[in-house]
This record gives sequence, C-alpha cells and structure tokens, in this order.
Amino acid sequence: MNSSLHQITMTFSAEEDRMLLRIGTAEQSEYQMWLTRRFIKVLWGALIKVLEKDPDLRKDLLPDAREAVMAMQHQEALQTSDFGTSHAEGNRNLTSNTGPLLVVGGSVSPVNPELTRLSFNTDNGMAINFSLNKQLVHAFCHLIITTSIKAEWDLDLAVGDPSVVVADKSKVH
Repeated sequence: MNSSLHQITMTFSAEEDRMLLRIGTAEQSEYQMWLTRRFIKVLWGALIKVLEKDPDLRKDLLPDAREAVMAMQHQEALQTSDFGTSHAEGNRNLTSNTGPLLVVGGSVSPVNPELTRLSFNTDNGMAINFSLNKQLVHAFCHLIITTSIKAEWDLDLAVGDPSVVVADKSKVH
C-alpha cells in the first residue's frame, strides 16, 4: 500500500479474539487486518520507543518528569483527534476476497522527526506500509489502548504516566 492515509479505526472481535484494524486511504480504498494480542504486545514497545524519541522530551529530565511530559503530549494530541466519525463505508475493500489479513510481523521506523513508518507483514506474504505523523501515532496508541481494554486483554498499556491530567484548553472559564 502506498496510498495516502485517510482514516484508521479499530474494533475487537470476541469470536476471533483479535483486533480488526481498518485503514482507509484518500483514494477510497481500504485494508482490513487482524492484530493478535501477541503482536500488539510487541508493536506497543516499538510505538513507545518512537514517542520517547520525541525531541521535545529532553534527555536531561528525570524519568518521572519524562513520563509526565509524554502523558501531557499524548493527551494534547488526543484533544485534536477525531474519534467520533464512523469508518467510511463506501471504500473499496482491497481484502474482500481474502477477508481481513492476519498480521504476523512488522516494523516501526522513523522516516524523519515528524513521520513514523509502520510496516505490517501478513500471513499471505503481503506488506502493508503506512506513515503516521506524531499526532496520529498518539491517536493510534489510543485506539490500541481502548480496544485492548474492551478485549479484556489485561495488557496495562499507557503512554507516559496515566495519572497526569491536562486541563481542557478548548473551554473558556
């Protein structure tokens, strides 16, 4: 896949005990992929490493302060993300012949300071690649957290220190 990303949604299938990741492109195509609990555990570590390399996280900060800053960055990114829009239904499903593809491996790598490339390898030998900016990495992490909670996978996933709360800047007092 080399199309530009338009939409990412994630749901949990109890029957499959897997997350269904749907990636919609600006060209109105869609890929559907199954993500297993085991794959999410490995992917999570790689995503956190990307967030920890943020240039705004100063190296001289104490670990607790770095965790707090990372949590604040996460919450600020989520405030400008749209989680309310349903997944577009008019997309051409590129996996309709096979059903959702099972992701069996992959990689997470920086493209530049603003973009991160995710490459997912499927059980049929296909590679699905897409890039996320910093805000979308945070949104993707949020989707993984909320879906794994619904799945009751007990993965204890968090970005930074989850006890840090950022005031909602969109409200005027």
